[in-house]
Amino acid sequence: MKIINIVCSGDLRQAIPFQRLEELPSASYRYDPGKYHGAYILISTGKVTLYKSGKYIIYGLKSLDQINGAYQEFLAIISPIIDPAAATPPKVQNIVGMEDFGMAINLSRFVIAEGMERVEYEPEQFPGVVYRGETGTALLFSSGKVIFPGFKDPETMEAFAAELKERTSRI
Repeated sequence: MKIINIVCSGDLRQAIPFQRLEELPSASYRYDPGKYHGAYILISTGKVTLYKSGKYIIYGLKSLDQINGAYQEFLAIISPIIDPAAATPPKVQNIVGMEDFGMAINLSRFVIAEGMERVEYEPEQFPGVVYRGETGTALLFSSGKVIFPGFKDPETMEAFAAELKERTSRI
């Protein structure tokens, strides 16, 4: 299983003076109020979307081990314009994984075997099957590649993937 994105969020618990963003190094942020009301803080392992309310979203991480470092780097960048002591650490909101099952998947057979209650398949609209299992969702493609969006922890995602791989191998 390869993690392709981790999204986590938190709250700095203070209003952010966006007019002071110019005090930060210009390479560390992007802010264009004509395009979007949030500012983007650029960190080495991903990005952070920062809102005037103090809420933030860290995304683009590839492992849980990167979360604390990304958070600390974010705080270091914006510390000239906020009080870092008031901030709350981020919580994981979404983990997206990808796995190659190493076999072609006959999507039409999969849909028939699983029944319409758990699957969506409209090949004219999207080239994969959306499978909604009891513990998660997966996007299956005929190539054997599978995307696992919306998980909170890697263990649940990996158990779901193993069970789904077993199901697809029987079809």
